[in-house]
Amino acid sequence: MILYTWLAGAWTAVLWFFTFGVARHLFGVFPRERAGEVTTALFPGYFIVAIALGLGATLILWFNRRAPHANAALILQLAALSALTAIPLFIQPAMAVHAPGTTGFARWHGLSMALNLFSLIAVPAASLLVLRRSKE
Repeated sequence: MILYTWLAGAWTAVLWFFTFGVARHLFGVFPRERAGEVTTALFPGYFIVAIALGLGATLILWFNRRAPHANAALILQLAALSALTAIPLFIQPAMAVHAPGTTGFARWHGLSMALNLFSLIAVPAASLLVLRRSKE
């Protein structure tokens, strides 16, 4: 479970760092429109790294399903992975049709933020559930 610990920790760190570090800083330093452009340009790399780490952590957990609470953690991780995958595949293309500042853009952006927030909570919760129980 050492590799799981590393991958799940890195997955959590990437999610939190990009959301509350990079994106927040960009919107604090640049005008809103420019910060949005830069953040949008960074999204492909963010999602590729996050999804790759999530796949790795989830596969390791899948093969260690006998660990206490592994199945509950798998459900959380699969839900987070699905949410993170849906954002670049479905939500961002739908958002791109609408100009920033419009109701359509705001609706899709809100859904994107909600799914990202869910992942920010679900990933560390799953990790803590498994790692806490595996040490007992």
